[in-house]
Amino acid sequence: MKPLTVGMSLRRSFDVTANDTAAAIGNVGVEVVSTMALVRLVEQACYEVIASHYEPGNATVGTRVALDHVGAAHPGRPVEIMATVTKVDRRRLTFAVEVEQDGRAIMTGEHGRAVVRLDAFLKSAEAKDTPVEHGPEVEFWYDFHSPWCYFASHRIGNILRAHGGTVRWRPVHLPNLMQLIDGRRPMDGIPAFVDWFRQDIADHAELHGLPLDRHKGYPLRPSRALRAALYADDRGAAEPFVKTVMQAYWSQQADISDIAALQDLGERAGLDRRGIADATGNEAYKATITANVEEAARRGVFGLPAMFLDGKLFWGNDRLDLLDRWLERRDELQSGLTKVE
Repeated sequence: MKPLTVGMSLRRSFDVTANDTAAAIGNVGVEVVSTMALVRLVEQACYEVIASHYEPGNATVGTRVALDHVGAAHPGRPVEIMATVTKVDRRRLTFAVEVEQDGRAIMTGEHGRAVVRLDAFLKSAEAKDTPVEHGPEVEFWYDFHSPWCYFASHRIGNILRAHGGTVRWRPVHLPNLMQLIDGRRPMDGIPAFVDWFRQDIADHAELHGLPLDRHKGYPLRPSRALRAALYADDRGAAEPFVKTVMQAYWSQQADISDIAALQDLGERAGLDRRGIADATGNEAYKATITANVEEAARRGVFGLPAMFLDGKLFWGNDRLDLLDRWLERRDELQSGLTKVE
């Protein structure tokens, strides 16, 4: 990319029609512009802010949407979007966004984008069952039990795709791991720490634009969901299944220990209901989860999420930025990635 500066901005008017309403995508009777339609326009506006700075072979992809939908926009009247570059961190860009209609606030917040090599990114996106040749592969160790895995599961795929790489999804039974290594259990801490810990979870959910309303019976047993995740991985659907189950458990109060609930979630990820049900009791999958726990302990995993790349351990959702920087250095060594000055 040509040099970008904080403060670059664009104000753009967009027409919205009945095809952009919530009713048009199945929310019967809600004849106002849908959230997703507005997000699409926000992405276009942010792209246009920096459009003149692209160089051959470069593109940007969305990495984060943290927008509050605060008012109703009506079809037939234009919406105004103001997008401003507020941060340039190497190849990571942050935009402040304001959406208005008739002078009323409709949406406000931030949008993140990353500069990528288009050829490598498209090659990664087209890959099905095998990693991109010479692209980095990150092992992502996770359990549905952890809110930090919930947040990280919605970020890790985009980070790797931006570098032309792939994720190897490694499910682990976190309580069993903690028992095996006599690990730390945050919810068993002193009351002041537990109060702060819960606040920290809520703050990070807001930071990443993810809803948070966990199941009232938390913690539920994760074993069936972990086995179903192995079934999903065998069919090339690990990422959509894991993200769907994570969001359902942590924001929709889904019972992930219930087979029927897992079948419903599997269907959303394009998986067969019978296959999900069979997977929950599959002895081979049970053995794999046990083996994963033992391998994680042997390799020094002491909490989740845990990521391995080049023999280096990155621990925690808040270390994904460090993983991203490590990937950037790999890219620069291979002389492939355009820097943002």
